[in-house]
Amino acid sequence: MDTADPLTHDLQPSNATPATVRKAIILAAGVGDRLRPFTEHLPKCLAPVNGVPILINALEHLATVGIEEVVLVVGHQKEAITERIGVKFNGMKIRCIESEQYATTNNIYSLWLARDHLDEDVLLLEADVFFELGLLKHLLSHTEGSLAAVSKHQSWMSGTVVSLDSGGNIQALLGSQNQDEHFDYSTVFKTVNIYLFRGEFLRRYFVPHLEAHIKSGDIDEYYEVILHAMAYRRKHNLRAVRCDDYKWYEIDDDNDRIAAEYMFANQEQRYDFINKQHGGYWRYDFSDHAYLYNLYFPPKTVFTHFKHNLRDLVLNYPVAQSVLARLVGTLINQPPESVVVGNGAAELIKIICARVRRRLIVPVPTFNEYENAVDPERLVRFPLRAPSFDLNIEAFAAEVARSEADVAIVVTPNNPTSLAVPRDDLLELAKRLESLDCMLIVDESFVDFSSQPDERTVLGHLGQHPNLTVIKSMSKSHGICGLRIGYLVTANQNYSSEIRSGVDIWNLNSFAESFLRLAPRYRREFAASCVRVRADRDQLYEGLCTIEGMTVYKPEANFLFCRLPDDAPSGPKIARSMFVTHNIFIKDCAGKSMPDSDRYLRIAARTQPENSVLLESLKSLLASQSRSPGA
Repeated sequence: MDTADPLTHDLQPSNATPATVRKAIILAAGVGDRLRPFTEHLPKCLAPVNGVPILINALEHLATVGIEEVVLVVGHQKEAITERIGVKFNGMKIRCIESEQYATTNNIYSLWLARDHLDEDVLLLEADVFFELGLLKHLLSHTEGSLAAVSKHQSWMSGTVVSLDSGGNIQALLGSQNQDEHFDYSTVFKTVNIYLFRGEFLRRYFVPHLEAHIKSGDIDEYYEVILHAMAYRRKHNLRAVRCDDYKWYEIDDDNDRIAAEYMFANQEQRYDFINKQHGGYWRYDFSDHAYLYNLYFPPKTVFTHFKHNLRDLVLNYPVAQSVLARLVGTLINQPPESVVVGNGAAELIKIICARVRRRLIVPVPTFNEYENAVDPERLVRFPLRAPSFDLNIEAFAAEVARSEADVAIVVTPNNPTSLAVPRDDLLELAKRLESLDCMLIVDESFVDFSSQPDERTVLGHLGQHPNLTVIKSMSKSHGICGLRIGYLVTANQNYSSEIRSGVDIWNLNSFAESFLRLAPRYRREFAASCVRVRADRDQLYEGLCTIEGMTVYKPEANFLFCRLPDDAPSGPKIARSMFVTHNIFIKDCAGKSMPDSDRYLRIAARTQPENSVLLESLKSLLASQSRSPGA
């Protein structure tokens, strides 16, 4: 008995010269509702991926592998296809068959319209699959049997999947309706929707079943139902060709199209794309040393809770601000009336900046959102001088008085410098600003990663200073960026009421609420996670310090602030090269308000193995790209 593992088995290509396949059929009749508004004027198959329409990509590859004739089954916006393709394409004869019932039928009917061409070896493709040439060559290198291109299932895939026996034969084709919440995707493969059917298979088995379905009125089905029935009854083996190492993407909507553009872009293009994004990095395969969050929290039991309560969390309204304030107050040991909970700290920053009466002053460089959210005419930047980037509270207070600022922001530990302001200095600054009628807002989003967080935070001193407020992003400290939770705390009831009046009634969703209910149970786990973060950060700090000429600032947050060696390229060039050459994303500081900003990098610490890879990659890059004297 053959005990080969179907999860690792792959049909081996033949060493013989591939049999000639001269014809391909492409099904391109569908409306493509999910790709609107594009499909209101053009067919889905002409949607571009990096400027190349899906259909053009397929035709170019078919011509390259020697296909002589392509049969296109068209329907929706058929004129656009015939005008674009014509009757010849790269030497191939193009024959179009029109489906007049395209709006009320499915691909089984489209294929039936092309039945006169199902009498020889033929490639069958769906017109919504963008794929690379190597995949087609790999499929055609297998010279025996009817074949289906399949790929190991990944999270972005949807639609028909197949199960295989130990010989690589398809046992079953399972549509989306057969994939419930308990479905195990680790044991199946996704169909690429590219098939190589042999003439005998088509004439003796497939076409008779196809005609039987059509005669019985099953015109709104997928042709895969025939393949499933044949596989189940073992009437004729359809063999799988693993294409895990080849790029392809099935495009149903614009999100798919954008994902495909990233997949098929080169690294330079990918960097330009990612550099314009503000998140969603988990969808892309690179090492993220840019975003700043706790990798070790929340624990798995939190996600288990979400999973078990998913239906209720999605279907029901979350609580409003008063309950949210109580939940956060319980977590941080503060009275609810002092707390305002935001959809991330970013929501609260917008509200704070919109309510500045005279001026807002902020030491720079710092988190750009404070500078971006306030009216430029009301913004005062207080430079933190290199090389120390320390905050001089006497000079800062003097500038508050001179500018008549009514709101002062201090981020500690600061972003991007990763440096912290001593608590005693902050309390002294609050005292000085009180006489100037200026609210001091201390952003402590990274304080849990500092070496002594309990001695850094001013949270326990709010009652002594009515002009002192703390703002914090839990996204960073608790590793819940997608939940979007931030909060503001102040003993000044008038100020908390003013900020609270700016938030929507349901500004947090039920997942965020549920997390806040769970978080107090995991205080020990959270503290332990921060210890691990600090260990990772310190390891990366020590490694970066070994780079000759690199200035590395002693960090208090979960990221490192570095000045590049004088003979190194600029920060933007290094950041780009790290991504292009090593698939590692870091942040340069060229957009920060500081002199020589393009000479600095901000690097998020990840796990120690990942940090080691980054360190070696950066060392290699600097060694290869260092500028010669006078360059």
